[in-house]
Amino acid sequence: MDPARVLQVVTHPWVVTGAATAAIATIAAIDTALAARTWPVPVVGLLDEPAHLLTTAVLLAAVLPVRLLPVVPWVLAGSVLIDVDHVPLYLPSAAQEHIDGRPITHSVATVLVLALAGSAARGRWRTALLGVGTGVSLHLVRDLAAPLGGPGVPLLWPVSPSSVTLPYPCYAAVLVAAVAVVALRQWRRSRQRPH
Repeated sequence: MDPARVLQVVTHPWVVTGAATAAIATIAAIDTALAARTWPVPVVGLLDEPAHLLTTAVLLAAVLPVRLLPVVPWVLAGSVLIDVDHVPLYLPSAAQEHIDGRPITHSVATVLVLALAGSAARGRWRTALLGVGTGVSLHLVRDLAAPLGGPGVPLLWPVSPSSVTLPYPCYAAVLVAAVAVVALRQWRRSRQRPH
């Protein structure tokens, strides 16, 4: 099949809107599975990381201008790579009281450091750092209201070490609103296309 035709099909407004809708349905299924029972940590990771990627993809589809598409791989990477900071919490020397929480790197401070570094950088480094910072910020959207009222995030660290949480319906409402925005953007785009 002609690559131009494939691009036209996968960027068709109905396909994009359908993909965003399928993404939130998949997130709902993942979260239902997470809430169904207590899972071992590796299983939670295998379920949660795709939900982070899908959350990020839906939110990007709602707000990202087409001219910024080169940043997407970096944003998606940042949305899952931040969880590498959990690994030390599961090592034998880690403080036991932190096992159920999230590290201080799950905070606005990390996003600000990446944003400042990205603003100071040039070329590909700028795109990478700003993209990863955006991905980390979108990761926090899900972690604020993880299924079953997770531990939240130390969002305002170092100003406040307390974890911040939001009710899960807030997260679900953000996703539904994002899909509505995607549908509206795609409807407008289809009306601008020559027939």
